[in-house]
Amino acid sequence: MNGTGDRHRPPARISGVIERVLFRRPGDGFAVLALRPAEGGAPLVLVGDLARFDVGESIRAEGVLEEDPSWGRRLRVASAVALAPRTAEAVAEYLGSGIVKGLGPRLAARLLEHFGDRLPGVVTEAPEHLAEVRGISRRMAARIGRAWRERAAEREALLFLQSHGLGARRARAILEVFGEATVARVREDPYCLVRGVRGIGFATADALARRLGVAEDAEIRRVAALEEALRRAADEGHSAVEEEVLLEAAAELLHGKVEWFRAGLERAIAARRLVRRRLDPLAYLLLPELDRAEAEIVVDLERLAAGLPPWHPLDAASALRATAEALELELSPRQRDSLAALLQHKVTILTGGPGTGKTTLVRAFLAALRGRGLAIALAAPTGRAARRLSESTGEEASTLHRLLEAEPGRGFRRSRGRPLELDLLVIDETSMVDLPLMQATLAALPSRCALLLVGDADQLPSIGPGQVLADLIASGRLPVVRLSEIFRQAAESGIVTSAHRVNRGLPPCFSHDGQAGDCFGVRFDRAEHARELLLELVARRVPERFGLDPLRQVQVLCPTNRGPLGTVELNRLLQERLNPGPAAMIEHRGLRFALGDKVMQTENDYQREVYNGDIGTIVDLDRRARSLVVEMEGHRVTYGPADLDRLVPAYAITVHKAQGSEYPAAVLLLAREHGRMLRRRLLYTAISRARRLLVVLAEPPALERAIRTADSERCSLLRHRLLGELGEGR
Repeated sequence: MNGTGDRHRPPARISGVIERVLFRRPGDGFAVLALRPAEGGAPLVLVGDLARFDVGESIRAEGVLEEDPSWGRRLRVASAVALAPRTAEAVAEYLGSGIVKGLGPRLAARLLEHFGDRLPGVVTEAPEHLAEVRGISRRMAARIGRAWRERAAEREALLFLQSHGLGARRARAILEVFGEATVARVREDPYCLVRGVRGIGFATADALARRLGVAEDAEIRRVAALEEALRRAADEGHSAVEEEVLLEAAAELLHGKVEWFRAGLERAIAARRLVRRRLDPLAYLLLPELDRAEAEIVVDLERLAAGLPPWHPLDAASALRATAEALELELSPRQRDSLAALLQHKVTILTGGPGTGKTTLVRAFLAALRGRGLAIALAAPTGRAARRLSESTGEEASTLHRLLEAEPGRGFRRSRGRPLELDLLVIDETSMVDLPLMQATLAALPSRCALLLVGDADQLPSIGPGQVLADLIASGRLPVVRLSEIFRQAAESGIVTSAHRVNRGLPPCFSHDGQAGDCFGVRFDRAEHARELLLELVARRVPERFGLDPLRQVQVLCPTNRGPLGTVELNRLLQERLNPGPAAMIEHRGLRFALGDKVMQTENDYQREVYNGDIGTIVDLDRRARSLVVEMEGHRVTYGPADLDRLVPAYAITVHKAQGSEYPAAVLLLAREHGRMLRRRLLYTAISRARRLLVVLAEPPALERAIRTADSERCSLLRHRLLGELGEGR
């Protein structure tokens, strides 16, 4: 009964006391409550985001009245706030609801009998007097007073936030971060919400600040704009911003003048809200946490690189012979030289494009060290990349987050004070590792530990700030083993050849329709034509010609999520074509989840071992419970109503989401509407995601733009720190 007809019903508002909790969903805010209305009458059922309320609490709720076959007349709640109990009877009922351990209805009734109408004042102003009642100790009286104050502060904070335009969900998130100090903190600095509460952006905090009377040109507002400009730059991958560029960005954000910000900038630097570093002749600004990340990476790399490898001494010639025997292959002269270099150093970088033998060399390196009693770990930044590393080496591999024992919202359990017990760590797909993750990883390694960083610096950099692998290579401070020879079997692949051609600014090497090959190009000239061709390719032509399952073996890639040719629209079209008329389905936030649908996890879940970018198929679904089961990477994962936000359809995904993965077949869509995303590095990364077949469906101008447009460099100071070129900013 919550369909489109509800939009036309007038909202209803009701106040009362909660009599019973009829249903509460663990891990979710959903609850069903029975409310006794303040104006009298039969109890009313409330449904919605109400799990924070308990029996005995007075609340005011607003929503839509409806008739339900199970619950009868009920209020579907849009918003609700707790109210302070006003009468002595209401206070007694509230105290007896279980908010204090050991205080039940019988003791609460004694309190009411002893104090009568004075009970609300005693609880609020002199709770120690509650110990006058038999059965209430001084300790329990103190607990009652503390619980009452905490709930009063919570009610005050929620009412304060909601009265200033923040919805119940956001208000609750703020309260969870700042607790009793919420009102004081927000009044003092509304912009603390951006720094401290996930999901609250600058626009929301700025609107709240203006409602609280913060002047248009107030210094607190100008400093917040400078920080926001740096955060937005970090979201685009930059760890630092040139000072004049940042001042202009902040001025644009507030529609003000650059001069507004200069004095505030100096005070923000003095207060360590921002950090200035000088790279003559320019000054750069950083967020303190990113300045610290870069600095600690430099110190820890120097610490780890010192001394001899834990496998020293090692006869390289004997190790090479043992490796060749163990792997049953003959290494090329270049591979033998590369392996000798890896064995010689304690911290090394191994880089190269597709088909150059990085995986073979990692296997050889591990084989050379086998049997020496070393504690070795293999890791990668994503679950997909870790599984690929494990499959290619035959050794167990994990995500870096799992290796470091990540605790969501709390950081990592493994750190400088509790390091990993390792002699060697091998990290694959290092181009995807951002500054904070590299900082945490290096800090958790003991000084004896050797480190091998493996990756392709020409691929897309990390989603988070920095370009760690590229900076480490460019600095020249660490030994780099660079593989450039394409081996014969790889050289016969049009996919590998095309990737290397694109990396040099040349067009891919496409086979023509009807020819043998693994890399094909298909042209289109308008969006409608592109959609028709895409559906034809994925649903019929590729499966029929190459014998591939369109759901499990063909992955559509494109640069963006939005627009007529973005993943959201393409997923809708591909769902209708590849999984029409499913037996059961759930709609959630405008997305369809149906039996047989291909879906993707969008954030890391370490407890259930599913990670951002993991793809699976819905194999079971319960419409009434709004839950489903996804078969993902060999195991089944259950998603309840609170988990559905973590899933999206995955018939089409962005190239960024595909990074670290490989697919039997990839269909890449490039259109002029993809605009500034049409870059060489994105195209190169997309091509290398395909293992057996690549089809590039493109508007010729879009493909040409992607080939000729080299990526602009991210602004990062890590390379300059490694070279000792940075000065203190004054």
